[in-house]
Amino acid sequence: MLKIMVMNEELNKNLKVSETFETEIYFEMAQKLYGTCASQCEELYHIAIRTTEEFKNVTPEAILEDSRIIKILRYCMLPCQSQMKFGQLLGLSSTSKFEDVKVKPGTVSYRELQKVAIAVCDLFQEYMDKQRFLWLNVQLNKPQKQLALTYAKNWTCSLIANQNSTTEFRNWRKELQENTAVKQLLEAGYTQVEKRQKISQVEDLLPGQFSRECVVEGINPQKADFVVRLKKSKKLLLIEAKAIGVKLDSHKRLKECREKFEDWRQSFGRKGCETAAFLSGFLTEKGCESLLELGSLIFWEHNKSLYDYVAEE
Repeated sequence: MLKIMVMNEELNKNLKVSETFETEIYFEMAQKLYGTCASQCEELYHIAIRTTEEFKNVTPEAILEDSRIIKILRYCMLPCQSQMKFGQLLGLSSTSKFEDVKVKPGTVSYRELQKVAIAVCDLFQEYMDKQRFLWLNVQLNKPQKQLALTYAKNWTCSLIANQNSTTEFRNWRKELQENTAVKQLLEAGYTQVEKRQKISQVEDLLPGQFSRECVVEGINPQKADFVVRLKKSKKLLLIEAKAIGVKLDSHKRLKECREKFEDWRQSFGRKGCETAAFLSGFLTEKGCESLLELGSLIFWEHNKSLYDYVAEE
């Protein structure tokens, strides 16, 4: 009973630290990413304003001059359109290839853009958010027009920056967590197998090796974020990394872990593998206990628990 109480106390302590850790990371980096995205959007918006004469003449020529303004046009519509949704309206899978880089004349992408440029203009004209661009609807004096131009720019850039920075943060956060795990494994003397491995038996990795994002054979082949071959016990350590920003999401995310862990344990047996979650963020005590009851391990991103374990095993 005393041991259980100590374990629960330690778990609750880590849960609180993890929440603080995740909150600090979020606000520090999300604000930086938002600022970067907003700056990029502002420059793109100015290009769109120049090439379309303040959206009075959205023409195929303007779009072909700088294909990246399609991103601005999508967010000037009501409702705003995603790349895939807008692409679908044009008969394409997405507009990303036109927006990620400025399409150059003579390329395949340029010829594809020529075919849909008129449709882009038509869709914009039909679904443009007219209330946002007051100078197109009513007569304004010079100060009023300048205010309207600034208002529309800030509105549009904020929409884009919020969406893009959220995506950028999610990708950055995943990379940060995985890099933290890699750092601890390397510091413990493990070596990384650069080529992604497909793991079907324990011997697919040598003792002291690890690999990222491996497909692990089982009842249902599934990806593990990390597969480590422990140096002393020679077991596989199969790790799922989860950084959870919203506690309501934790049930689903940890359920995914449990399902994978159960599959891997059936495939490799207790003598062949250990399963573990490398966690950060907002989690419930009940959810974490469900992993421990399964016999899985929990490592925390905010401390060196992963390092401590693999250094001994």
